[in-house]
Amino acid sequence: MEPLRIALRNIMKRKKRASLTMLGVFIGIAAVVALISLGQGLQQTINAQFEKVGADKIMIQAKQIGFDDQNAPGQLGKRELNIIKDVNGVIRVSGVLFHAGRVNFNRIQRTLYIMSMPETPEEAALTYTFHNLEVENGRPLSHKDTGKALVGYNLANKNLFQKNVDTGDKITINDITFDVIGRLKRTGDPAMMDNSIIIPEANAREALNTTDGYAMIAAQTAKGENPEEIAERIEKTIRRDRHQKEGKEDFNVQTSTDLIESFNAVFNIIQVVFVGIAAISLFVGGIGIMNTMFTAVLERTREIGIMKAIGARNKDIMTIFMTESSILGLAGGILGSIFGLAISKIAQYAVNNIFGEGTLYAAIPPGIIIGVLLFSIFTGAISGILPARRAALLKPVEALRDE
Repeated sequence: MEPLRIALRNIMKRKKRASLTMLGVFIGIAAVVALISLGQGLQQTINAQFEKVGADKIMIQAKQIGFDDQNAPGQLGKRELNIIKDVNGVIRVSGVLFHAGRVNFNRIQRTLYIMSMPETPEEAALTYTFHNLEVENGRPLSHKDTGKALVGYNLANKNLFQKNVDTGDKITINDITFDVIGRLKRTGDPAMMDNSIIIPEANAREALNTTDGYAMIAAQTAKGENPEEIAERIEKTIRRDRHQKEGKEDFNVQTSTDLIESFNAVFNIIQVVFVGIAAISLFVGGIGIMNTMFTAVLERTREIGIMKAIGARNKDIMTIFMTESSILGLAGGILGSIFGLAISKIAQYAVNNIFGEGTLYAAIPPGIIIGVLLFSIFTGAISGILPARRAALLKPVEALRDE
C-alpha cells in the first residue's frame, strides 16, 4: 500500500502534467471503445436481420450483379427459376426484379429502386419473408393486384418528395401510374430496401422494359433438409444446365449462414483495421507516460537518494515508479472508456434519428471494457519500466548530491 500512497501523492502534486500525460491514453482508449461499441452493435443488428430471414433460405444471384442490366453475364431468368423448383429438397422459389426507376410524386422526380412482387401466393410469401417486408399501414400486395404499389419506409416517413407518400396516394414509375395500397416498416436497409417501391411482377416488367431476367432468386428448403447440401445441388444443377466447369460459374449460390459468415469476416477485418489505427494514439500516449516518468526521475533524484539511504531497495523504487505510470494509464483508460461510450451513444442517437429507430445499436460488452482498462494499465506499466529502472539504479551518494 505504501508504494500506491506515494505514487498517488506524487501525481496529485503535479495535476496539470498528469492530465496532459493521460491525454494520449484517453484519446486512444476513447477511439477504441467507440469503434468496438458501434462495430459490435452494428454486427448484432445485421445478424438479427439475417436470423429473421431464417437458416432455411438460399439466395442465387449472377456473379456480376447488374440491377440495371438484364443482359449482365450470369443473369438469372425464368429458366433458372424452374430448374431450381425441380431440385430435390426445395419447397418454394421466388424471383424478383430490382431496378432503378424514375419515380414522380408531388411534382418531384427521383431515381429509386423498383422491386417486383411474384404473381403466386407461395412465391409472394417467400419474398416477404426473405426480404423482411412487413406492412405498417394499409395492406400487402396480393397475387391478383395490378397497378398497385407498396412504398418503403423512407418514402413514407422521410419526406423524400417534400411530402410523405401515404396509402391512397398515386405515384408514377417510368410514366406508369400506381395506386399506393400500403406502407412498409423499416427493414434495416436504408440505402436500398427502405428506399424502394414494390409493384406486381407483370407491372414491373412493363415499367422496367424487361421480359425474363431476375436480379435474384430466393429458395426455401424443406424442413429437416440441410441448406448447405441443397445449395450444392442447386449449384450443380445450374452449372450442368449452363455447361460450366466447377469454379468457373457465372452465378453465386449462398445460404443465409454463408451470408452471415461472409459479412462477419469482412466486418471483423474492417474493425481490426480501425482499432489498429486508433491504437496508434495509445502508442503515442505510452510515449507521453514514459517521457513524464523520465522527467519525474530527474526531478526526484534527491528524494530517491534519501529513500535508498533509509533502506529502500531497488525493487521498492521500481515499484513506486511503475505504480505511478500504471495509475496514469488506468486513469486515462477510465476517462477514455467513459468518453468512448458517450461518443457511441451520441452516434447511435444521431443515426437512428436520421435513418429510423433500430438502425444502429451501440453495444456495451463488459468484457471489452474490462479488457480495455487492463490494457491501459499494461500500457502505463510498460511505459514506466525504463524510467523506473533508471531510478532504481541511481547510486544513493550521487543521488543525494543532486541539487
